[in-house]
Amino acid sequence: MEGLVAIISDYGLKDHYVGTLHGAIKLISPDVQIVDITHNVRPFDLVDAAVKLKWSYKYFPRGTVFLVLVDPDPTAEPIIVTTERFFVVCPNNGVGSLMFEEEPPEKVYRINADHYFISGEGNFRGRNQLAPIAAELSRLGSARHFGEELEMSKLKRFRLPQPTEVSPGVVETIILDIDHFGNIVLNLEYNGKEPLYAEVAGKRIQKVKSSFAGVQKGELFLSVNPEGYFQIVAYMASAAQLLQAKRGMKVRVVFQG
Repeated sequence: MEGLVAIISDYGLKDHYVGTLHGAIKLISPDVQIVDITHNVRPFDLVDAAVKLKWSYKYFPRGTVFLVLVDPDPTAEPIIVTTERFFVVCPNNGVGSLMFEEEPPEKVYRINADHYFISGEGNFRGRNQLAPIAAELSRLGSARHFGEELEMSKLKRFRLPQPTEVSPGVVETIILDIDHFGNIVLNLEYNGKEPLYAEVAGKRIQKVKSSFAGVQKGELFLSVNPEGYFQIVAYMASAAQLLQAKRGMKVRVVFQG
């Protein structure tokens, strides 16, 4: 039975890259299922890709091969990471870090089985090297065929700044992501405790709601996104534009002290 390959990249949809990526996978595994999680990661942005993978992997069935092709460092060697339930094919650049905090890696393999690669000129290793590996891996269901096992210490990982309680009831966090709608997603998980308000870019957002019901167009309020993180949103408008907010900016969320 053919498996499933789920792809995250910064290729965009304007050019032929995504189409030929699909073609390269289908050449090897014609019956494999392909899911495009997103191809609109910010170019070369590992944090953006890591966030998208973290918020996606848990909705896929056991055995899924995640093919993550955000690749700012051409010296990062291609690897396969296995977890209890999944495979991740990617450059060794830390892109799986946030997923691995929740889904611990079990083994890491350096990909050296270049006989699987598509020959040709150019440096499009996402399509020519990693995609064929993902396709074969989806068929075989075992990573040991594709290279040598590495010590776990060789797997590159990074951590994001964690929320900090700077005074009683006042938590300082950062903007983790700004989504397609301009919603400002904070690096602060909802734990059942409702905030009083948030402060960002010198402005205070005092309304806290669980839905858009009863909100005026352009009105800002705090809510919780589908993945369980606090967000600042504006009904039928971009909160990020209204607040001139950018990813990485500090935000204070105030709770009852």
